[in-house]
Amino acid sequence: MEPRPPQPRSSRPFELPGSPETAGIGERLYPTPGEQVYYPGAESGATSGATLSPLMPRRQRRQRGVLRGIAVVVVALGLLVGLGWVFRDAVRGLIMPPAAGPTAESQASAPGTPAPDPASAALPNALATVTPTVAVETTATPDSEAETEADPAAVAEATEPASRDRDISAQTLPLLDFLPTQEEIPAGFILADEAERSKEEVVTAIGGTAEAAQLLDDWGWSGNAYRDFIADESAPSPNGTTFLNFSVHRFADAESAADALVVFSDEVILAQGLQEVEAPALGESARLLVGESEGVTLTVLYAQEGPIMFRIGGSALADSGDPTADVLTVAGEIISGQAGGG
Repeated sequence: MEPRPPQPRSSRPFELPGSPETAGIGERLYPTPGEQVYYPGAESGATSGATLSPLMPRRQRRQRGVLRGIAVVVVALGLLVGLGWVFRDAVRGLIMPPAAGPTAESQASAPGTPAPDPASAALPNALATVTPTVAVETTATPDSEAETEADPAAVAEATEPASRDRDISAQTLPLLDFLPTQEEIPAGFILADEAERSKEEVVTAIGGTAEAAQLLDDWGWSGNAYRDFIADESAPSPNGTTFLNFSVHRFADAESAADALVVFSDEVILAQGLQEVEAPALGESARLLVGESEGVTLTVLYAQEGPIMFRIGGSALADSGDPTADVLTVAGEIISGQAGGG
């Protein structure tokens, strides 16, 4: 009998035929290829874990931390700068209060200065077509003037809202002698302004045309000066007058001054709607105009004496006064002639 060939030994001696692959060795630790994994996502988790980068060196991690800190500081500074820009006006107002504007400074008046009555501006506006009144200036009264005036005048000048304008040319300066002084004005008025007008201003006042300029040349016009007085609030005029204006024009001769009186007064009648009433016997010729304009009673007297033409105007509130008496009182003081008042 032939001997049997030796049977090859199985690599798994403890496995029986038909037994599963796990027989003899207990449960397998890892699944075989193609077998379902033990929990969902294990294969993907294992794969992602294999792709993780190794830990960075400590020095590199420290550098990255420093860079992150710097970035945070830069962002914070940017936010602070942006907030400061948005609220810059509010912060500036807290640190440095805004200074008073020039308008507020210009409106401030000197202590003890009486405020002009609103009606006092009505006369210059109403007569702007003839002799516009220059705005009152708020400058201090020179000490030299106070010394040359009598004591009552000095007291009056101390309470004036504006001083006299001494910028008067040598040619026009003699015309001031024809204007009333503080002593010749009825009680209740304060000197507010004193100045002269140029030829261009007078031309504008009577129409601003080439014909008006030619008339002044034909008449030999050579100067104009004026003084304005406002009511003293502490002792106002009993007639209710709030404003008095005195103006003189000089011409070549009496005939030219008489012609100018007619043209100037006609301009006021046409522009302001005043009416002519009987004038007192003042100077060589005179016209008296009265009326109301914008709630203000106006009285304007034109008088001519030699080469000088006078214009005296007054205003008062229509419901509280009439300036005619004050106008004629001063006219009698400064204009001689038939009236014999001066």
